[in-house]
Amino acid sequence: MTFDGSSVNRRQGSDTKTEILDIALSLFVKKGYHETSMQDIADTAGLTKGGLYYYIKSKDDVLFLLHDRFIVEGLRRLRLVEAESLEPEHKLIELLKMHLQIIDQFKDDITLFFNCMKYLSDDKKQAVQEKRDEYEDIFVRVLEEGKIKGVFKVEDSHIVVLYVLGACNFMHTWYKPGKGKSIEELSDIFITLITKGLFQ
Repeated sequence: MTFDGSSVNRRQGSDTKTEILDIALSLFVKKGYHETSMQDIADTAGLTKGGLYYYIKSKDDVLFLLHDRFIVEGLRRLRLVEAESLEPEHKLIELLKMHLQIIDQFKDDITLFFNCMKYLSDDKKQAVQEKRDEYEDIFVRVLEEGKIKGVFKVEDSHIVVLYVLGACNFMHTWYKPGKGKSIEELSDIFITLITKGLFQ
């Protein structure tokens, strides 16, 4: 991801805040979170520092917004799957596929967030946790439905979800888009491993 110095100003019809987040993410990946200053972001975006502060106030804001955009998009997609008229076993598979697609699409955002989330302010950490709880609850509800119907053999659906999502989320440390197995191939492997342990 590369940008010229005036990319924010020149892109017609683009969302300036989104452009700034993309630029900040690119700089964080290239230089490191601590090594990137707000001035660096402003310079690369072709903005004055005051102009940058109109959209974002701190690197803490940037980190929070980068998390927000992938978790909000993930929630939107998972809710669509949850609303479908599918049996719980098929719904779980579709949820897992969607989750892995999010990891593929937002790998840099996710990698940065997991590495730097400890730097968030307490109020932002709380807001992040609330959305993550909501995300996990979608999987929990599907497991509970399958448990009631005798499809899944689970004692504690929440613990199972934490284990499953944790295994998937760890992909950000080794998955390289465009190299090795595709996200579709990896999805098949993950889903086979996970479902074999859950189905009655």
